[in-house]
Order: sequence, then C-alpha cells, then structure tokens
Amino acid sequence: MANVKDQLLHMYQRQDFEKNLKLWADRNVNEEVLCDIYDGEIWKNFLNSGIVHEEEGEISEEQKFFNKEHADDHLGIMINVDWFQPFERTIHSSGAIYGAICNLPRELRFKPENMLILGLMPGPNEASLHQINHYLAPIVDQFQTFWEGVTLERTFEHSSGRLIKCAIIACCCDIPAARRLCGHYSANVNCHRCLKVAKDRNFGGIEDIDEWFVARDANMHREAALEWRKCKSNEARKRHARRTHARWSEMLRLPYFDPIRFLPVDPMHNLFIGIASFIVKRLWLGHNKITLGDLTKIQKEMDRIHPPSEIGRIPHKIDVGEGFSNLTANEWKNFFLIYARVVLWNFLDREDRKILVHFSQACSILVRRIVSLENLNVAHDHLIELLRLIEINYGKDSITPNLHLSLHLNECCQDYGPLYSFWCFSFERMNGILG
Repeated sequence: MANVKDQLLHMYQRQDFEKNLKLWADRNVNEEVLCDIYDGEIWKNFLNSGIVHEEEGEISEEQKFFNKEHADDHLGIMINVDWFQPFERTIHSSGAIYGAICNLPRELRFKPENMLILGLMPGPNEASLHQINHYLAPIVDQFQTFWEGVTLERTFEHSSGRLIKCAIIACCCDIPAARRLCGHYSANVNCHRCLKVAKDRNFGGIEDIDEWFVARDANMHREAALEWRKCKSNEARKRHARRTHARWSEMLRLPYFDPIRFLPVDPMHNLFIGIASFIVKRLWLGHNKITLGDLTKIQKEMDRIHPPSEIGRIPHKIDVGEGFSNLTANEWKNFFLIYARVVLWNFLDREDRKILVHFSQACSILVRRIVSLENLNVAHDHLIELLRLIEINYGKDSITPNLHLSLHLNECCQDYGPLYSFWCFSFERMNGILG
C-alpha cells in the first residue's frame, strides 16, 4: 500500500498546488445550476462533525468541513477501485485503488500527477467479495489518521509545515467494485441506494415506484455489517448476507463514511457500457428489430456524417461480427448523442422510437458539464418513461440492475454535481497508464 502522506507532501511542495486547491472557494455560485462537485449537497453540507447536514436552517461556515478558511487544507477525496489486464495474450487481472483530490478544479483533478495511488492488487485474479478488505485496511488506517489531522513538514507556501485533514466523500466505481468496496450484496438481488429488491434477478415493477424509491438507511447497513463480522463461520456469513444484503467493509471504520450516499452510480458504466449496449444488442438486435443486414445500411449512413474532431472516439464498423462489437463507453455515448436518432429511426417501430428518444434525450441532458436542477428532473422523467416502455414492450424481466440504477442518477447529481464531475472515464485512463 502506498503512503498517502508522502504523496501529498510531494504535491504540496509543487508551485501553485495550494493556490489551485483554493480556487473552488472563489467561484460564483448559482443555487439552481450545477457546475462541479462543489455545487453538490455533499460538499456544501459535510460538517466537521462528520455528518451531512440535512435539517432545515442555515449552517455557519465554521461548521462546514469545506470552507474558505480551510479551502486548501481540508481535502475531499474521491476513490475508485478497478481492475485491468496488464499483460497481452494472458488472463491476469491486476487492481488499483485511486484517489482524486476534489478541491482541485475538474481540469486538474484527474491529471496523473495529481492522482493518489492508494494501493495495488497484484492478481492474477480479482479480489472477491470481502477479500478486498485486506487491501483496504491499511488505506483506511491512514485516512483515519488524516481525519484527525496530519502535519506535513514543509509545503511550498508554508516552510514550517501545516496541518492537513482528509475525508473520503465519494466512491466512484463500476457496480461489482462498488458492492465489494462498501459491503453491499449482489446488484442482481437488490439496489444499494433504495428499497427495491429484485424478483427473479430483474427489477421490473415501475408502477409502484413510490413504495420502493425510498433511501436506504446507512445506520442499518452499518449495524448489519457489524453483525456479519461477528458470524462464526462462512456459512453463517452467507446466510446473514442473503438476509440483510450487507457484509463488513473496512470503509465502515471511517466514522463519517456513508455507505449509501457516498456510493454514487457511475454513469460511464451505467448509461453507456450498460444501458446503451443493452438497448441495441439485447432488445433491438436480440429481438430482430434490427437485423445484421440492416447494420450494413446503418454503417453507410453513419459514414456520411462527419462530426467535429474534438468529440473523441466515434464508433466504426458496427456491422462487423454480431454487430456493435467491442464499442467503448465513449463510442456508445457518441453513438446515442450524435448518430442514433438519424441512422436508426427508419429501422424501428413506433414504440422503439419512443425508447430511443427517451434514452437519448436523458443522455443529452445528463452529459452536460453545466446542468440545472430543473433539467435534471426532466432527464429523470425520461428515464422513468424509458423503463415503463421497456416493461410494456419487452416484459418486466427485461429491467436490469443498470436500468434501475439509472433512476438514481438525478439524486447522485444533486449530491456531487454534473456526471462529468464524478464519472469513471478519468480513472479508466489511469488504468491505461499503469497497465
């Protein structure tokens, strides 16, 4: 495990690092618009006591953990756990645990020189279930100390040293890693954010949304996780986890950590690798709404479109193999934002066109770098209608965990700002560097 203090000491000795940490405190704030993580409820209402203030009434700047006086020495850390293949022509999964310093502006936050490498998991297999705790324990030990305060002996602006405090305020990962990281049960069984429980491995049943779309209780999860740790055998632990949907996580040793709210849904995996791929490959290709022969025509239509070069990777050769093979998350994003309504419209019936419109409209709002609370509610309505249409036309057993979790993107944005502030694209780039 890497030494967090040494990494931060190295960063604080760089010119302009402390200055950049302060920039967020001097921003112009519009309460109805979200521009970055600083506009989210977690950043604005996280208190020195380690709780997120939710009661009515004003709270003073001194009560807040993130305030102007401590803009550059009270650090909010976003962590990510992911696995990657470091070798060619062999199956070998290595893992990494990253930390991003949220005080930095978004354009600096995810630069490699500003990222914390908290730990490496050598493989060759992914750490399963609660085994990840063996890697988390020394990291949590360090962050427990940083919650109390750690003195850096010398920084660029303070030659005599200064006291630094850190709090892990977000865990942004794909679904399997998120479940392991915070002690939640399988995503095929229940939602980690609300009371929805799957039936026969699906999350169908949008008609009674008011009954289950209720936030889970973090204290109940913590209590169930503590009981799991007291179990005397593996079988007892399995029975307890099936009943309570909770396991122990070392993250719960952090006194302020909320295993429900601090675990936002990652939009990169949810919307693009998950739902976009599911709609095209499972629903439309899988039910022969679009045939392999149609893909050749669709590809020719796409080739006539020449989007600006700055949009990033664009999907090529969607007519190869079974169709849409090996598209990256960015390619799925660009397909639905730029191409889909143009090239698919004539191949879909009326109901599938509605599915296309609701999903692409929701994505076009959610990917904005600046988004209003009003527009977030519009995107949420599109997603609810998307699930309703899929249930009606393809059956309740078609509602996957990803489709359900998309309903929580609105509240995740309210907590952490636009999706752009916390999605996993930047962490994926770090995988490439380490690999």
